[in-house]
Amino acid sequence: MKVPVSELLPLVEKPSRYLGLEVNTVHKPEGEVLLRAALVFPDLYEVGMAHLGTQILYGLGNELDGVQVERVFLPGRDMLELLARRGLPLFTLESRTPVSGCQLVGFTLQSELTYTNILAVLQASGIPLLARDRSDEDPLVVGGGPCAFNPEPLWEFFDLFYLGDGEEGWTAMLATLREAHGGGAGRRGRMDALKNLDGIYDPTDFVPGYDEDGSLREIEAVGGKDAASPCTVQSLDYSLPPSSFPVPFLAPVHDRVNIEVTRGCTRGCRFCHAGMVYRPVRQRSAASVLRMADEALGVTGYGDLAMTSLSIGDYGPLDEVLEALMDRYGDSRVAVSLPSMRIGGLTPEVARQIRRVRRTGFTIAPEAGTERLRRVVNKDFTDEEILKTARWVFQHGWEAVKLYFMIGLPTETDADLEGIVGLVRRMAEDAPPRGKVTVNVSPFVPKAHTPFQWAPQPPEPELRRRLQFLQDRLKGKKVQVRWSRTDQALLEAALARGDRRVSKVILQAWRGGALMDGWDEHFDWKIWEGAFDRSGLEPAWYASRARGEDELFPWEHISCGVTKPFLLSEYRKGLRGEATPDCREAGCLGCGVCTPAQMEELPPMREGEPSSGEELEDGHAPLEGDVVARRIRAVFKKVGDLRFLGHLETVKVFERACRRAKVPLAFSGGFSPKPKISFALSLPTGAEGLAEWVDLELSQSMGADFVRDAVNAHLPEGLHIVEAWKAPVDGAALNGRVRGMEYEAALPEPVHDLAGKAASFVRRASIPVVRSRKGRERTVDLKEYLIRLEADDSRTLRFSLALKGEEGSARPGEVLQALLGMDENRLSAVRLTRTRLTFALEAERGGGRQGLARVWD
Repeated sequence: MKVPVSELLPLVEKPSRYLGLEVNTVHKPEGEVLLRAALVFPDLYEVGMAHLGTQILYGLGNELDGVQVERVFLPGRDMLELLARRGLPLFTLESRTPVSGCQLVGFTLQSELTYTNILAVLQASGIPLLARDRSDEDPLVVGGGPCAFNPEPLWEFFDLFYLGDGEEGWTAMLATLREAHGGGAGRRGRMDALKNLDGIYDPTDFVPGYDEDGSLREIEAVGGKDAASPCTVQSLDYSLPPSSFPVPFLAPVHDRVNIEVTRGCTRGCRFCHAGMVYRPVRQRSAASVLRMADEALGVTGYGDLAMTSLSIGDYGPLDEVLEALMDRYGDSRVAVSLPSMRIGGLTPEVARQIRRVRRTGFTIAPEAGTERLRRVVNKDFTDEEILKTARWVFQHGWEAVKLYFMIGLPTETDADLEGIVGLVRRMAEDAPPRGKVTVNVSPFVPKAHTPFQWAPQPPEPELRRRLQFLQDRLKGKKVQVRWSRTDQALLEAALARGDRRVSKVILQAWRGGALMDGWDEHFDWKIWEGAFDRSGLEPAWYASRARGEDELFPWEHISCGVTKPFLLSEYRKGLRGEATPDCREAGCLGCGVCTPAQMEELPPMREGEPSSGEELEDGHAPLEGDVVARRIRAVFKKVGDLRFLGHLETVKVFERACRRAKVPLAFSGGFSPKPKISFALSLPTGAEGLAEWVDLELSQSMGADFVRDAVNAHLPEGLHIVEAWKAPVDGAALNGRVRGMEYEAALPEPVHDLAGKAASFVRRASIPVVRSRKGRERTVDLKEYLIRLEADDSRTLRFSLALKGEEGSARPGEVLQALLGMDENRLSAVRLTRTRLTFALEAERGGGRQGLARVWD
């Protein structure tokens, strides 16, 4: 069975989420697929497509013979409701197979606030929510990712969990299941086969016991293992296939190539979950990073690349790699960004390199407002170091700085909040006239396997008071404050430190309507409050209660490698305000992750002088634009499901296809260069186009036929350049010449006397329609724009519309609604095609076309 996705796309808000036709995606022939696995990121497409782990696992899994890994994301509410109304199951993107038809469903557990999304995906897929209710016909449901280090609140919904780095474990799971499934193994046999692999945790192998006061008394091991341990990848110097770099149509939250240069961190921030569970530190070699950058940029066509790490300033060969990247790609206007740059990591040479193309923003994460509280969390740098860094950044051309702070950290007082206010005010004073200091404030959330797992989160009313304290004081034209909701933070903390009883709360909340709890506009605390109440549990008991040093944690039997005694020692030091140095500088601190031999192999930290004094030349000079050497004018088709791409999405597809084809687009100048691509007229989303026009301006001369063939080789199915020719470089832009459009509308059912209705419609003296926008209404007369309307038969209309400069034109849907009285649902079933554009009469010089007025067929 295949889900008829194409029939659904006209009825949803963002159809490009569901196309599954992106460049570098994998579509294996049905006859070659022995095992089909759904890789699920339980949030919207635009969030999940930015997730590096999903990209890596997708590519590596599809390298296995006989295995097809397909992507699944949480659908938008409109698609969820549409599937339910039509009795259709949730589907994979690549083959549009029902998720329940896969043999493995693997969820990424990235955030506690996606837990109800997981249930929504299972429900929409027709998979029983509870693991105990599943049969041999159901897929195995496995969860992995950072939240798998305390999976207890989810234990009823998953068959198994995977702990640790996914590269080797994911491919081992797929290969093992391929053999077990091919051998006819039942559900239990498949699970037992997976349990022989490293990193697999079966929650039914452990049984918790509780005291009358609700505290955890014991965790009894009944499955033959005393504890569950993670799987760790020893080296990052592996290669990724092109399928690890799918290029999304709908822009994700981070629309760029991401290359992980370091995994793990030994800075030891005491609140940081990732810094503990992803130890030891491993870094990709300079040669490996450069090779991966070459491959990724080559197969994606991106103009942005991020080197990702928990602390990019500590990456040993950063200066060498950054200079090499800019030397290779600066002329192609590829911008490089460095997220997570700590204080002291920005050197003059790093700044000089990243600003060669575009200043990609600068972020500082002090976390706390005073030096005392920063020592508590183990961020041991001074106010003056923070201010010097910001001052230096502003002086050298950056106009915006982002700051990240937490409220509610252990031992925090109002004096620490005043420290935040003082830091921000002083930084704003140093900002240039158009400068902006953006302050992001998040409540502290205690996490498992961190030194602060013992610490309470302040009660939610107190968090609200502290947030209001900052909001009242952080004002001014150069200061912008953003914040996370305190009730969301309460929920996140309750789930992060939750036990198995919390699974009932999650189920109750989902049944009560909770969904997309990480999105402010969808989060409803009252639903969760009621769910906790009906389950007989208190969220504050999990979130705001300090833990005793000898208390048994729900995740006690799950190891991340860092020992509990080390974490407790760090917690005590934090309360005393003592900082702990980095083990790569001070030697082994006994966290428990590394053997002595592994300590010797830890990559050295980067050495470099911070940006406190050295001046950069031409700090504010914008880039000069390219001289246009050749303009290629092309006519292209946009058909099939790609008709559901929006205009901006189509522009991006062309830009990236040109980059992949190594067609040298010319770029504008300034601090944010843009490629010079212009379209004659945007095509309505959902309409096919048979003769759309685009200009590609190049920085080097190239033949039109070569450009056509090169770009066509890199366009996704459904987009195709039909003809291209050389156009005058100094000619007028296409979008100023369009004077009319011709359409064909294929109706979903026959209309009696359609030809008569069309003739009568054309004879009307006026055809008024009302347009509404932003609460305002205005009346437009379609008669002023309607040139021609006729029926070929009872189901086919052809019509022409005039385009009148700033007045615009009639919309095709307005014509159909006025003629046939169609509502939105019936209108969405019309197959609309723009067959041609007409242009103002003006001869073209030096090309194969003598006049734009000539109709192109």
